[in-house]
Amino acid sequence: MRFVLIFLVLMLFACGESERAYSEDMELNYNYMLLKAFFYRPERIKEYSEYEGLEVDSMYSTLDDYLKGWRYTRYYLPEKSDEVIHNIQNTPKYYSFGFERILKDDTLIVTAVYPISPAIFALKKHDKLLFANEISLTGKDAASFLKTDSLFANSTVFTVLRNGKEEILPAIQKADVQEPTVYLDSLSGIPFVTVTQYKVRTNNPYGTYAEFKNILQEIKGAKTAIMDLRGNGGGSIWHCTSMAAELAPLNSELVYDVEHYYDKLRGNVIDTVHYFASDFLESEGDGVNIKWVILINGGSASCAERFAAAVKASRPETIIIGQKSFGKGIGQIYTKTYLGGLAYITCIQSFSPNGETFHEVGIEPDVYTEPGNADAIRSAIFEAVQKFDSGFLAKRSSHAPFILGDLPPERKAADMEPRMYREFSDRKR
Repeated sequence: MRFVLIFLVLMLFACGESERAYSEDMELNYNYMLLKAFFYRPERIKEYSEYEGLEVDSMYSTLDDYLKGWRYTRYYLPEKSDEVIHNIQNTPKYYSFGFERILKDDTLIVTAVYPISPAIFALKKHDKLLFANEISLTGKDAASFLKTDSLFANSTVFTVLRNGKEEILPAIQKADVQEPTVYLDSLSGIPFVTVTQYKVRTNNPYGTYAEFKNILQEIKGAKTAIMDLRGNGGGSIWHCTSMAAELAPLNSELVYDVEHYYDKLRGNVIDTVHYFASDFLESEGDGVNIKWVILINGGSASCAERFAAAVKASRPETIIIGQKSFGKGIGQIYTKTYLGGLAYITCIQSFSPNGETFHEVGIEPDVYTEPGNADAIRSAIFEAVQKFDSGFLAKRSSHAPFILGDLPPERKAADMEPRMYREFSDRKR
């Protein structure tokens, strides 16, 4: 009986090993077929026999899809795939009230309240924060409450100065607040729009594009605006291209992509797909009548470059200020695999309508400024605005949320990796 049990255990072990090996072989083969279908440099893919026995990501790493230290075509294990997809699509959440402030003359002043947040029910832009649960928020200790909500009690009653009157607001309870990606400030009355990345879901459940649409409504009527893309590492192709369409004449071409994909009828296909503003909008966008100044630097990558290139192509009068951008003109597709892993594969290369690509080249600014030189950037912005309309600065936009004498602070996304992606299930083939 003992020998029978040992034999059965060995059989189960052998079958388990065999099934596992079979599954791993299938996963490697499945990913190989995905690479054959989508990878934008098919000449780099070897015969399958040369990959047999490798870990799946080791096969991906042989394709030499690197740029400035980043590898783009890669594989994530099944236990990591859902987390990676979540991070691709969503901005982080923080336990907070969901509002921003600046420190001016030892006083905290509210500059933004996130639309989906506890703060939206109590605080307003321009509120001067006087007390939090009877703790003073003015004077020498005010700075400690500037950067984070962690020093505030979970439930806080704010006393504010609003329209010259002191008011005690209803209690605000902290909650998990999803981070926005689009922020509106002002520079000497000029709307100053910062986009940190392009995400499918943000503080607005419809993502970065929806945030931007709301901002365009808020600055409606402005003659000139500033778009800050410094440090923007990219994100969703659909969101950044839709946003560019909002700034472009309806019949203008924004960008074109050389795409690699698999079609059931045609097999492996290489297509050139041209994108016009009319592909995204039925009528001219809300930013067409605004003249734009765009700020970029070496951290502006992927979809940030795609956006800047598309706007410049359709609106040549746009003035780009800063330093040469990162130079990532390729995009990735992501999809679940045979075992539930995640394939993240470079499948497109993007081009301006004139046939030029910014991949491995970057976008050169119209006006170069030294990195970190706020005075030079500010001066270049004012010179650009004066070229658009010499009388604008004196008029000051009534749509600015807050008048700031200096450049608004640089904002950075939590995930700075330069990306440009689309989801496989979103493709309409």
